[in-house]
Amino acid sequence: MRLGRRILDLEKRVLVDPRDGSEETLAASEYDLLRVFAENPNRPLNRDWLLEVTSHREMEAFDRSIDLRITRLRRKIEVDPGRPEAIRTVRGVGYMFVPPRD
Repeated sequence: MRLGRRILDLEKRVLVDPRDGSEETLAASEYDLLRVFAENPNRPLNRDWLLEVTSHREMEAFDRSIDLRITRLRRKIEVDPGRPEAIRTVRGVGYMFVPPRD
């Protein structure tokens, strides 16, 4: 599955750079989050729900760990992390994965 400037290899659990074939390993939490996005393209996903389905610990009030994970993933997959196109913020809801059109 193509995610921004990278390809997610679901079997190997790595991000592949199509330009040179290099692979970048993912933390388990990053892989889980990308898999959820890949399974739910073009759907706004609630922050709390994302945290619930991808976290292996108890959720706390005002938990911002999902936002940190999104920031790290954007650095890995977005062409310009400051202007994300693959993982977009949906105000008042959470985040949405938008697959590339090419």
